[in-house]
Amino acid sequence: MRLFWKIFAAFGLAMAATIAAVVYASFRLGDRAFDQLNFEGRERIVQEAAAALEAGGEWRLRLWLLRNPRPAPGMALLVLDESGNELLGRMPPPQVAKLLRSEPFSESQRPANVRPQQLTTEITGPDGREYRLVFALAPVTFMGVLTWPGTQALVLTTALVAAALTSLLLAHYLSAPIVRMQKATRALAAGNLDTRIGPFVRRRDEMGRLATDFDAMAERLQMLVTDKEALLRDVSHEFRSPLARISVALALAQRRAGEAAGPDLARIEREVERLNELVGQVMTLTRLRTQTEPRRVPVQLSTIVDEVVADARFERAEADIRYTPSVVPAVLGDPSGLKSAIENVVRNAVAHGGVGKPVEVTLTGTTKEVRVIVRDHGPGVPSEDVSRIFEPFFRVDPSRDHGSDGQGIGLAITARVMELHGGTAIARNCPDGGLEVELVVPVTPPPQNQA
Repeated sequence: MRLFWKIFAAFGLAMAATIAAVVYASFRLGDRAFDQLNFEGRERIVQEAAAALEAGGEWRLRLWLLRNPRPAPGMALLVLDESGNELLGRMPPPQVAKLLRSEPFSESQRPANVRPQQLTTEITGPDGREYRLVFALAPVTFMGVLTWPGTQALVLTTALVAAALTSLLLAHYLSAPIVRMQKATRALAAGNLDTRIGPFVRRRDEMGRLATDFDAMAERLQMLVTDKEALLRDVSHEFRSPLARISVALALAQRRAGEAAGPDLARIEREVERLNELVGQVMTLTRLRTQTEPRRVPVQLSTIVDEVVADARFERAEADIRYTPSVVPAVLGDPSGLKSAIENVVRNAVAHGGVGKPVEVTLTGTTKEVRVIVRDHGPGVPSEDVSRIFEPFFRVDPSRDHGSDGQGIGLAITARVMELHGGTAIARNCPDGGLEVELVVPVTPPPQNQA
């Protein structure tokens, strides 16, 4: 369950339970029974009501009731005629009404020497009609609202809605900065080093200080990564000139040297080529790491995979490369970058798949994404290293790298190209041996990550 809903549920339930208990207790106290006979001012009220009835009959008594809705503090007087109707149309409290309806005996069962109980005072008008005076606690009211029918349900509903809205706002206030920081953390981990959350969390409490610390951390990380990339770029660039001069000097030496020096000079030439290739890969990776958005043109991945497989078969005629093509939709991306990413994976599988063992290349796609799956049947990768093979310069167990020309940069380039295109590069060991690398490219490029 998300933190927002946990906070909302906790505060909401606590506030709702508290308000419901307060409302219930308030109405219970408001409806409590009281002594009809012993309270201050009772005799005076009875005398004034009797005098009004005697002076002008029922209409005069009704007028007196209208002028005296609360003849005593916190007290209301209800006058019932012989039919049980209150003169002003008011309803007696439920407990009082129940007592007025109760009789100890019916007329046929009442003994002659027993008079019915009298719960209220009765007054008689000039016309002989009798009226019963019922005293009750005056209901708590605000502009008459709490005297309406269904008031308890209305007050309780209003209280619960208020509690829900308050809890909603409080939960949002507490969880919104955390959600913002979570998104920013994911964006930073995905390589968006420009991510900042300070402008979105303008608070002076712990959340605000945490946002400030996060921005300071992100700025420091960006500085370190930028300096690292700049160093790699500058060093790689500086290597190019000496390597070019070494190549020229080597060519001259090969012309002048005798037959005995030929193998040694050939070895030097291969090492220079490897170093030159390494420098080129480092410069490519540095350029990709500083790039935020690739060039996007319609690309047919089926054509690119066809070319990559054909090149691999030409370079390694002895390799058993099994390709399963498929008709897939075009994607928007950088053709050269995507080709380089797929080529690195295929070459890696051919180099480490084992002699005489097949390398399987599969192309599948839907309307949302295109997948390129490359699997070899070699020794695989130790489980603790599978998640690290896409890191720059990472080398797995030396037994897997003997005789290979890899420098641990090709798969890092692949991972960065996939990241720039909004896709993923996933490596996994197969249960029956070998390594499988899956490249996923979305058909529609996703929006850029934002904090």
